[in-house]
Amino acid sequence: MKHKAAITLVKDKLPEKRYKHSKRVAETAIEMAKIYGGDANKCFLAGILHDFSKYDELGEMYQYVTNYKLDPELLSFKAEVLHGPVAAVKMREEHGILDEEIYQAIMNHTTGRSHMSLNEKIIYVADYIEPKRSQPGVDQIRDIVFEEKNLDLAIYEITKANVLHLVWKDRAVYHRTVECLNYYNMVKE
Repeated sequence: MKHKAAITLVKDKLPEKRYKHSKRVAETAIEMAKIYGGDANKCFLAGILHDFSKYDELGEMYQYVTNYKLDPELLSFKAEVLHGPVAAVKMREEHGILDEEIYQAIMNHTTGRSHMSLNEKIIYVADYIEPKRSQPGVDQIRDIVFEEKNLDLAIYEITKANVLHLVWKDRAVYHRTVECLNYYNMVKE
């Protein structure tokens, strides 16, 4: 898919605020790809498309999980987790994006996973640190990414913050997120 077509696809579907977020994620991902040696084109496409299913109806998301034989454990979660896997499937099955790295980057941007590819890591982090994000600790993570240049440490810190937030809210934590936390805790240095 060409960049212009991806932008149009997202702009036509998402609310303006989410579209602008997606553009910032794509731009941040390109900047990170230059630093870390990622594929700028793949990072742009995954970044602009990552939230394509963010506002899909929950029942429809569950249908995609079932129909495309995604991890059945996903049926225990809501849109915050599901929109990544559903968007990945929609991009592959309905929009012809067959590149596995783009697919995995979109698929796992909500949960992370152990052993992510470089482009997956970039999207996972770019979504968290894009310039308009202001959650506690984001500036520290930006420093880790752009000053220390330690992508694995950034993933660990993001995942730790996400898990702590979910535990604090008494929410379930998806098993791949726990695996991501444990894996990047071991490889972060």
